Amino acid sequence: MGSSMRTFRLYDNDGNRYNLTSKDHLFFYAVDGLGFKQEAKFQRIEDRYALLESHISQGKIKGTIKFWQPEAELQYFNFAQFCQNQPIMMDYNNNYGTYHRRGIVTEIKRGDGDGNELQIEIEFTAETPWYKEVIEYNPGTESGGKVYNYTYDYTYLKGGKNTITIESDSYQSSPVKLVVLGPAINPSWRHYLNDVLVTTGQVNGIIGEGNRLIVDTTTIPYRIIQVNEYGQLVSDMYQQSNFSTYRFVRFGHGRNTVTFTADDSNVLNVGVEAQIEYATI
Repeated sequence: MGSSMRTFRLYDNDGNRYNLTSKDHLFFYAVDGLGFKQEAKFQRIEDRYALLESHISQGKIKGTIKFWQPEAELQYFNFAQFCQNQPIMMDYNNNYGTYHRRGIVTEIKRGDGDGNELQIEIEFTAETPWYKEVIEYNPGTESGGKVYNYTYDYTYLKGGKNTITIESDSYQSSPVKLVVLGPAINPSWRHYLNDVLVTTGQVNGIIGEGNRLIVDTTTIPYRIIQVNEYGQLVSDMYQQSNFSTYRFVRFGHGRNTVTFTADDSNVLNVGVEAQIEYATI
């Protein structure tokens, strides 16, 4: 039984896709940078060292792309234009799943070509670690069958009401997006890691019918916003959040459970969109 080939795909800022391993007219190979480097600072005491801080270095993925078939130079030109519509999302698919990494193309070295074959070297500088998306929604039992104009690739959970649990197999701290669908008054949330409460948060305000509250650590800076059914910004709710709570949730290794409540609401329609990050894949 043969194993499936790994694939690399790029997506530009408009969502257009470019398959780097199509084999019919181009191929991405000699790939370097799929591992990681750990930056660390230590304090020395005699012949022992105490770790002060550490983090994963910003990643760079390098490789060679060969274009062939007629009009190789035109293919290269179109690809170079594609890479300018940044940021770029790189997808890597292997036998274990699909992983994503956002960044920009920081260098293309073009070699000479004869019109039917052209080779380039490319460098992709990452803005994020590798991550896989885990999206779970719990619609409650009182949603009334309302149809919204936005769609999700999600799973409806069978867990307790107003509760979502996601397992993380990564030891990296992973960003998440919490979603509360309106109507909801003064929604709040609690994050438990392996049954231990680690984060609480609350917004003092009304989430309108058809709108969504989004508490997001997948962006820089973090944000707490209300958007309408088309994803358009209604209001920035950061100043209405409860500053006596930490508010922003990141998942840790193990079982992550988020519970939601709101005034005058017994059952809520809620979601968690997690980006489980990995140092290497």
